[in-house]
Amino acid sequence: MGIALLAPLGLAALAALALPLLIHLVRRLELTTIEFAALRWIGERTRPQRRLRFERPWLLLLRLALLAALALLLARPLWQVDALAARPWIVVAPGVAPADARAAAGDVDAEWHWLAPGFPRVGESMAGTGVPVASLLRQLDAELPSHATLTLIVPEQLGGLDGERPRLSHEVDWRVVPGSMPDGAGAATNASIRIAVRYTPEAEGSLRYLRAAVVAWNQNEPGRYELDAQPADVPIAAATHWLVWLAPTTSTLTRWLDDGGVALVANVAAANGEALWRDATGQVLAKVAARGGGRMIALPGALMPADLPWLLDAQFPDRLRAAFDGGPPAPARAAAAAMRPRVETGTVASSARSPASGRPLDAWLVLLIAALFLCERFVATRPNAEVPA
Repeated sequence: MGIALLAPLGLAALAALALPLLIHLVRRLELTTIEFAALRWIGERTRPQRRLRFERPWLLLLRLALLAALALLLARPLWQVDALAARPWIVVAPGVAPADARAAAGDVDAEWHWLAPGFPRVGESMAGTGVPVASLLRQLDAELPSHATLTLIVPEQLGGLDGERPRLSHEVDWRVVPGSMPDGAGAATNASIRIAVRYTPEAEGSLRYLRAAVVAWNQNEPGRYELDAQPADVPIAAATHWLVWLAPTTSTLTRWLDDGGVALVANVAAANGEALWRDATGQVLAKVAARGGGRMIALPGALMPADLPWLLDAQFPDRLRAAFDGGPPAPARAAAAAMRPRVETGTVASSARSPASGRPLDAWLVLLIAALFLCERFVATRPNAEVPA
């Protein structure tokens, strides 16, 4: 155990301690000359004896302590705990019964925590069911001391992943027990999605295909997708998520893309970008490109079967939704046996000097500084009862 400093140069602020010393010393040297008759009996060669004293010493001590605390705060101290003496951590993922976790880990003296936001202790309640396992594993890996031992007990089916095996700097004792992690992601994906269609009279025939696609989407997620089809001069509602533009380019479309929106735009023959759809002969049917802060899906022709034969394909609704989404989502669930974290050996040495190896003392120092400041103001505003020497 001990105190370490993240920014030792902050202690250079201790040089400011000389300021209150000089102020109190100068105030003490401000003497007042009083003429009285006995002075004529003192010879000119006799010099008055002076003693170095500071004005209001308690106030001086408070001010020195306040400046020292501020300098220490700038140095960012940490209270370090010996990582070798730390208790091992056993972290249990949701979906594992506490009794199964105890049986898998055995009777050991350890810190038992849930793999959930805040890492609550086993026995405490967890907030919500949608647990981002991958990000929590990385957070736990960063906050644990470099030499701490970590055991993870997970169910056979693991959720909350982000498409790849976790990469950690700690060696992990990965233990899989029967069970399945509850899937709490469904509640987050049930939010409604509004699709705005703006068209000219010539493009009105394309609406039937868009309506059919929305009907197909709502078969799997009833009521989630809403279609707002209006002429091109009707403003786009603020709650709109996706835009289908079947009209000549206007400032409305440009602003939508500049603001980060996603738009499917027809009749953009000279569009640049990456090929998104191709037919059997390799001809490009749609391109996708960044525009402003958003993304544009450009069709070289109209949204009609003559220019886009995929409109009559049963898979067109899925392809259209994937285009708006930006591609299929990364898998969020997998077998726990295949998701054992990989150890990045290059990060182990650096984690030993990580701030996570100790507890920051900033909050305590701020409270101390506030208390010292109040005391300093109280003493400074009190009438000085000292009798001038």
